[in-house]
Amino acid sequence: MPPPPPPPKGEKLMAPPKPTTGIAAPARIVVSLPADAKLFVDGNATQTTQATRVFASPALEPGKEYYYAFTGEIVRGDQTLRSSKTVTIRAGQEVDVQLDFPATTLAQR
Repeated sequence: MPPPPPPPKGEKLMAPPKPTTGIAAPARIVVSLPADAKLFVDGNATQTTQATRVFASPALEPGKEYYYAFTGEIVRGDQTLRSSKTVTIRAGQEVDVQLDFPATTLAQR
């Protein structure tokens, strides 16, 4: 039987295995924001630049909750807009995060 085809290029990761009792497993986090936005995870800048960014956590202990803070920054005109969300994850879970930015308004005369 031939080997399976290689995964498509990009940031996508395979879904983590479902945890069984007592076995640590990673969580998968899918973040959606404009492609030209900068993304920070727990204050650390990421290198990716797609509109959908996929991350895998380290192996997490089953039965416990973990938290990640996501902050997006985008420049529109002379303004830097920010959007932040803190998400709760558990071992083997997949979480979708949508970072929305407020619409810019023109200064009134």
